[in-house]
Amino acid sequence: MELNKTVKNALLDEINRGVISHAYIVEGMAGTGKRTFASLIAKAILCTGENRPCGVCPSCRKCDADTHPDLHRYGSDGNSFKVEAVRDIKRAVTLTPNDGDRSVYILEKADTMTVSAQNALLKVFEEPPKGTTFLLLAEKRESLLATVRSRGRTVRLGTVDDGELYSMLKERFPKATEEELSEAVRIAEGSFGKGESVLKKEGKTERGAALKLCDAVYGRGDRYDLYSAFLGQIRKRDALIPVLDALGQCARDVLISKLDAGKPTLLTEEAAARHAEGATAITLYNIFDAVLECGRSLRRNTDPLTAVSELCTRINRAKG
Repeated sequence: MELNKTVKNALLDEINRGVISHAYIVEGMAGTGKRTFASLIAKAILCTGENRPCGVCPSCRKCDADTHPDLHRYGSDGNSFKVEAVRDIKRAVTLTPNDGDRSVYILEKADTMTVSAQNALLKVFEEPPKGTTFLLLAEKRESLLATVRSRGRTVRLGTVDDGELYSMLKERFPKATEEELSEAVRIAEGSFGKGESVLKKEGKTERGAALKLCDAVYGRGDRYDLYSAFLGQIRKRDALIPVLDALGQCARDVLISKLDAGKPTLLTEEAAARHAEGATAITLYNIFDAVLECGRSLRRNTDPLTAVSELCTRINRAKG
């Protein structure tokens, strides 16, 4: 089974007819295949064969090997874009392509760009040199400035239904039990990438850490217990971010349980209801917002200790 087949085929058909935009905003939640999709589109744009991407021409082979001199990637290290990175992009686009008459720039996690970085990119994004195409990958296009959004064509990647996702995960993890697959589908919410991460060893570890933090956040321990729980998770930023993302999913589950607004995904219904008991909806919302902001702060390259300390302060303030 193939993710976003209809969207992909439509865009490849345009490229084969010579219709290529100077900028695309590839939008989709985590795990919908934005990186894979962008790589395929970039390969098609740079392909020198007849049916692009042909997969056999020198350009296609270089793209597959990630050695094409005219395919440039930025922002894949988990941190936000800074003005310096955008300045590097602006310098690079002034150079003549090496292998042909086109160059492609893939900007991963473009929605983590600071406002100053987006403003610095705006001019070259609006009027890039001839033959230059940008692919901006974002979970939420609303995180980009309106001036940036208006200058790129949005391509939305969707999720898959539970039945199809179950089949895809079963094919990917043939040794997984039916219970494990069903749990992964429930947590993934239509995202193959998220379902895949749930079934991997790393995903299980991150989820376990998030569940322990969830007990500390909603438990009856004192402020010292809360800080101790979070400080025990301080490590490399890139390892902490997925734990905070999972905790955010837990916090959302608790909030929707309180509001009776749907079924939880990561927590069980019993656990979500237990954590929601005795707290007001506004308290639970403030905790949810604090967790999300901590994740955003880490992605903006904030020191993990500073980000986690601020999170604990906001949680304690919310709980009174």
